[in-house]
Amino acid sequence: MTKNTHQADKPFQSFKDFWPFYLSEHKQPVTRAIHLGGTITGLALAGAAVVAGVWWLPLLGLGAAYGAAWTAHALIEKNTPATFKYPLWSLRGDFKMLKHFATGTLQQEVDRALGFTSETKPAAERPAAKALAKVRGLSAAFRNTIQKTFEAQPQKPVKNAPKP
Repeated sequence: MTKNTHQADKPFQSFKDFWPFYLSEHKQPVTRAIHLGGTITGLALAGAAVVAGVWWLPLLGLGAAYGAAWTAHALIEKNTPATFKYPLWSLRGDFKMLKHFATGTLQQEVDRALGFTSETKPAAERPAAKALAKVRGLSAAFRNTIQKTFEAQPQKPVKNAPKP
């Protein structure tokens, strides 16, 4: 695994400083999805523990949440989870990421934290833009084909048309 990219292992002075680093460690949408699934599962099991009074369910929730996240870091991001060095800020980051996911602002927040604009974002990071460009290209080709087809055909008189 590669080492986290924070400068010279200096401790963060605030969560505001930590947050862009946290997002930089979750660049891949699949990593974020696995993280969110683990966090939601952990919260659901904690809630079930309260309702059912089963003391060990929160432990299972922690295992599900961290197990999923750490696996994603190892296999997808290939980095060391921030939890190992910044456990409380990392947990806060998990919840903030969940909030951005729930409000539909997660991708914009990641782009902002990583300094991406629509012009600077790598093509692999913007699949919707690539798909939209392909659809626009197909649409233009279809319109051109239809237009050429109608221009090439001679106009036939319409039967029983009113005379001008």
